[in-house]
Amino acid sequence: MDQANNNSLVQPQDLSRAFENAMHVFKDGRHDKLPDLLQDTGHLLMKASKKLTPRQLVLAVAAVAVVAVFVVSRIADDEENTHQQAA
Repeated sequence: MDQANNNSLVQPQDLSRAFENAMHVFKDGRHDKLPDLLQDTGHLLMKASKKLTPRQLVLAVAAVAVVAVFVVSRIADDEENTHQQAA
C-alpha cells in the first residue's frame, strides 16, 4: 500500500487520538480539549467520507454538530453555576 493511499484510510492512532480527547472533554471536564476533539473528529469524517454514502455523511456530520452543541451548552451551564456559587 503506498503512502498516499495509507493516509486516506482511518488509522488506529486517529481513533485513539479522538477517543482520548473525548475522554478529556466528557469525563475529565477539560473543555480546553474541545477544539482538538472537533478537529480530530473532522479528520476522521474526512477519511471515512470516501466510504460513506451521502446520507451517511450528512448523518455523521449532524451527529458531530449535536454533540458539539451539547458540550458547549454543558460548558456554559458549568460556568454559570460557578459564577452563581461565587456570588
